[in-house]
Amino acid sequence: MLILHYTLINTLLVMKTNDFLTVNLKGKTVVFTGGTDGMGKDAVKKLAKMGAVIMLLGRDKEKTLGVVSELNRIAKRPNAHYIPCNLASQQSIRAAAATILKKCPRIDLLINCAGANFGQRKVTTEGYEMTWAINHLAPFLLSNLLLDRLKESSPSRIVNLSSATEKSGHIRLNNLQLTKGWSTFKSYTQAKLAMNMVTRKMSEEIIGSGVTVNALNPGFIKTNILREIRGWEMLVGVPYMFLCASKPEIGANRILRVALSDEYNNVSGKFVYEDTIRDPNPEAFDKELVDKVWDISKKQTGL
Repeated sequence: MLILHYTLINTLLVMKTNDFLTVNLKGKTVVFTGGTDGMGKDAVKKLAKMGAVIMLLGRDKEKTLGVVSELNRIAKRPNAHYIPCNLASQQSIRAAAATILKKCPRIDLLINCAGANFGQRKVTTEGYEMTWAINHLAPFLLSNLLLDRLKESSPSRIVNLSSATEKSGHIRLNNLQLTKGWSTFKSYTQAKLAMNMVTRKMSEEIIGSGVTVNALNPGFIKTNILREIRGWEMLVGVPYMFLCASKPEIGANRILRVALSDEYNNVSGKFVYEDTIRDPNPEAFDKELVDKVWDISKKQTGL
């Protein structure tokens, strides 16, 4: 009897916890990056079931159009749209934002889910280290370009996908581009820390606007983020992910919780670690350092 009672309580808690998955999003518009694979794809499929209009950004036209077709079959209406965008190119991001603003009279959610890791140091056409550009500058630029429309559509939310590894990150003001001492780990953790910093800073800049912005570590989820790494990191990281990472649906649900749940009404500038709010890397509380990263980010993106 006690076991039955315990099971019933847990079932009710799960039902209550996941009630955001039944939200009616008809008439709501979601801008989504990183939605063609893994937890991002799971998340946009759930959004399609809820009736959202989805602007899906993607670099690979054929792949993204395939997902768009799948989403429209799920929704049984043409709610999903392909927006060409290469997050390694600020010119491409600006073009994508212009297209979105032209097509969308309102934006209710912006979910910056895309991320990347590399096995060697690469540089974008604008001259920025690739990991920094895709994981930090790209969501920073896209969020700012769409911010006025998000304000006009308030209450609205921005969700930035961060990582537990940001705790090991360090901002190297004199070597942000890691021209010396580059490594996969250093570049990724620094970029994710910077994302957490500007998430907190943006929340202060837009307070009272009706827009909230939070960073989320979705947990250790099976993704394709390690596809570019090489050497010992590949030999260790890929099997470890295969054996230990959680299924994409768990990450998708965590994304949608922060994006849709009433738990996060008026919650902004936080670092959500899986299902709870935690403090990020201590450097994210260093106001002087955060302000410098904010100003550098604005300069590097031409804002």
